[in-house]
Amino acid sequence: MKFVDKVEEEAKKETGKEAARPKQFIPQAVGQKVTIRLMDGRPLIAKLESHNNYELLLDAGRGKKIIVFKHAIGTLEYEVQEEGR
Repeated sequence: MKFVDKVEEEAKKETGKEAARPKQFIPQAVGQKVTIRLMDGRPLIAKLESHNNYELLLDAGRGKKIIVFKHAIGTLEYEVQEEGR
């Protein structure tokens, strides 16, 4: 059984198509320097290497890798790289 949100159901009726999913921002941050604030307020500054549904893999430099569970993240910041720069 698939859960269908009422808003999605109404949008599907009106347009005859599936509702568009929001654009994800974590895949755009892969390979960039990110600042993560954990739920307890501690900051982590590192390069985002990869991600999955539950965790982020960060490269802290000097051979250190950090895995952070997404539910432990308060905020994630990175600078958007403009194309051609």
